Amino acid sequence: MACSQHLKRHPFFQIHKITKPVLWAVFLMVTGLSQALGQFHGTILDEETQEPIPFANIVFGDAQNGTISDLNGTFTIPESTADSLTISCVGYHSKSFLVNNANTSGLFHLSPKTIELQTVNVFPGVNPALEIMNKVVDHCPANNPDLCTNYSCILYHKMSFSLEVPDSAAPEDSLARKFMDFSKNNHLLLMESVSEKKHMMPDKNNERIISGRVSGLKDPDLAVLPSQIQPFGFYSRYIGLMDIQHLNPVSKAGLKHYFFILEDTIIENRDTLFYITFQPRKSSNIKPLSGSFHIHKKTYGIKNIRARSNLPSAPFEVEINQSYELIDEKQWFPAQLESKLVIHSMGNSNSLPYPMVGRAKSMVTAVNLEPDLKKRDFSAFVLEDHMRADTNDIKIRRYEPLTAKDSSTYYLLDSIGRANNLDNLVKLQKELIRGYLPAGPLLIDLKHLIGYNSFEGLKLGMGIWTGRELTGDFSVGGFFSHSFEAETNNYGGGIKWKPEAHSQTGISFSYSHALQPTGDFLFHQGNMMSVEDLLRTMAVATMDKQDRYYGSVEARFWGPLSGKLFFSQSDIEPVRLYNFIPDAEAPVAPFSNIEYGLKLRWAYKEKLSKTAFGVFPKSNTGPRLWFNIIAGLQESNGQSEYYTKLEAQVEKSFRTGPAAQTTLRFAGATIDGWNTPTNLYSFFGTFAPFSVEIPYMFATMGPNEFAADRFIVAFLNHKILLRQNKPGNFKPEINFVTRAGWGDIAADHQLSMKTFNQGFFESGILFDNLFKVLFIKYGLGVHYRYGPYQNADGIDNWSFRVALDFAF
Repeated sequence: MACSQHLKRHPFFQIHKITKPVLWAVFLMVTGLSQALGQFHGTILDEETQEPIPFANIVFGDAQNGTISDLNGTFTIPESTADSLTISCVGYHSKSFLVNNANTSGLFHLSPKTIELQTVNVFPGVNPALEIMNKVVDHCPANNPDLCTNYSCILYHKMSFSLEVPDSAAPEDSLARKFMDFSKNNHLLLMESVSEKKHMMPDKNNERIISGRVSGLKDPDLAVLPSQIQPFGFYSRYIGLMDIQHLNPVSKAGLKHYFFILEDTIIENRDTLFYITFQPRKSSNIKPLSGSFHIHKKTYGIKNIRARSNLPSAPFEVEINQSYELIDEKQWFPAQLESKLVIHSMGNSNSLPYPMVGRAKSMVTAVNLEPDLKKRDFSAFVLEDHMRADTNDIKIRRYEPLTAKDSSTYYLLDSIGRANNLDNLVKLQKELIRGYLPAGPLLIDLKHLIGYNSFEGLKLGMGIWTGRELTGDFSVGGFFSHSFEAETNNYGGGIKWKPEAHSQTGISFSYSHALQPTGDFLFHQGNMMSVEDLLRTMAVATMDKQDRYYGSVEARFWGPLSGKLFFSQSDIEPVRLYNFIPDAEAPVAPFSNIEYGLKLRWAYKEKLSKTAFGVFPKSNTGPRLWFNIIAGLQESNGQSEYYTKLEAQVEKSFRTGPAAQTTLRFAGATIDGWNTPTNLYSFFGTFAPFSVEIPYMFATMGPNEFAADRFIVAFLNHKILLRQNKPGNFKPEINFVTRAGWGDIAADHQLSMKTFNQGFFESGILFDNLFKVLFIKYGLGVHYRYGPYQNADGIDNWSFRVALDFAF
């Protein structure tokens, strides 16, 4: 500090202060003059769409010297060497240009070409591109910033959506003319956000969205979208684009499944760059990418990457561009990310009249490769929404100024949004994800509107809760429904507390007079509902009447560990005979039951996104473990009995290739002490000759056919995806399924009950994704029952199934 003060008193420093403005003016004038006289600036555009073409190769004359266009399609070269240019880019016809006074605009157009993947011919000798790509893969650990450095940075994201109206439609189609006139000055939608990203080696990440704005809306929550289109970096084995996992060509497996071509070698600023294109091999069964790299020869790091996903079965196309900078001559780091999302017109009355195109751009700034980070700075949440309601905050944090079109979009759509209260649409979307339909200050519980299961048949009713506008963090409500098959009325009510609408922390108390499933074992899932849970509920075949008081506290305790503490008191009246008691003449006697316990869920290295729309897990094949410990007291006919339940489940998935995945699940439980069959485990099977496939349940075991107070079951599913790299929409999936289980009853009981203590076995095959309707994919399958409990009548050992699942 003393040295600094002494320096400021030095005469040279005082002169420098006086002359500094003059020096800056001279410097800028000289620099501008030298650029005007000594450099040539150009922009490369698509001849059809007039869009900039990023990462095009510009070679000077006949030499190898050249440069690469940036994400905006612009480039700069020394004018003295620019008598002629040759410009090339994957997906476009190469073209040579004479640089003279006739081309003062600096605009260069390339015409796109249709790329058809041909059968790859393998010629004798070594493919030089493959040799280079092998070195790129070998150098991945050194060039991947996630593996070799901690870092922090700021990202500015911007995304716009527009309809792509063809020029040919303009003269005749009045609707097209209106869209074209609108699109000249406005986007259909514009959103911006700013996020802080932190990383600690090797796999701790956190991105906080701190500011955002969406045209037409006061609520900025939709502004999380631009950061989710593509990954931050291109070194993972699988690259997720719109949640579809594509095999990365920069991987050991990618070297086998892609064909690489060395198109050119360019010398830019004394650095040699290899220009390599890639495409999937015709015979490869992968979710492919196609595109090009610029590879830095000295480090074998990726300088630029263009990649395109164009799966025939997907209703959209995604194209990404990423550029990297070598920071301090030692570490490659993402500098700019661009995405193009094309949502196709489906050609029916409910679809868009023209394709919708979304363009996203992310600028990486304030990169720090030596941040002061601690492990406590990270959790299971890799994305968190911390945007302020005041959208003016984005004006301070915006990386680049708005264009005239951007400003016009905000002005027009914000006016329309205020006049039509478009924020209600965002509120509707949030509540629908949670399972509610907003009705003013109230929320309609969708699960009570309509339902179905094998025991009750069709259920109709209504459930209403107060919204946050009315009672803040608390919600009070109730429900009523009628079961037509069981001819019963269900009703109840309660109170809930959540500090945030989509938080995993909450407290609830409730009372219900309703039918409840018998013999089931449930694990903690948090707020994450799945198709498996929905189908499992529909398959319930045995239920009892219950008057139940229930209270729970749930939270995410630490990282991948979440759970629930609960207490319940029930008066239970069985109304039907249980299938596992063949000699019973009357239902089990009514009894009362008290239970309390802890349910835990742990997922190894599970990563979560926490936004205003909910908490969602990232794709992860790591092991997951569930564990329940429950204590209870039963009272029946003046007798009471204490019991303890221990229940556990573990699941692990394995990628056994780019087109195959194997999943193993084991579940088991034991009861120590009991005196009523109602508390036995019996909900294992869902047999019907023709039915819906329900994952992780026995397809050939009858509903409540067996009972157990101790059991273990195992499920194996091996999925193979077919025709991933083939044209057409037919993309079937084959699932080979095997299920086995053992269960017994250790305690003596007056009634004879059926167990499966000799082992139950079934196997089957499912042909899934045979066709799709909207967002549901359908398939067909068959299962066969064998072993000690095989039925005498052969046809009773077969179960034919329809498979349903979401297809996004």
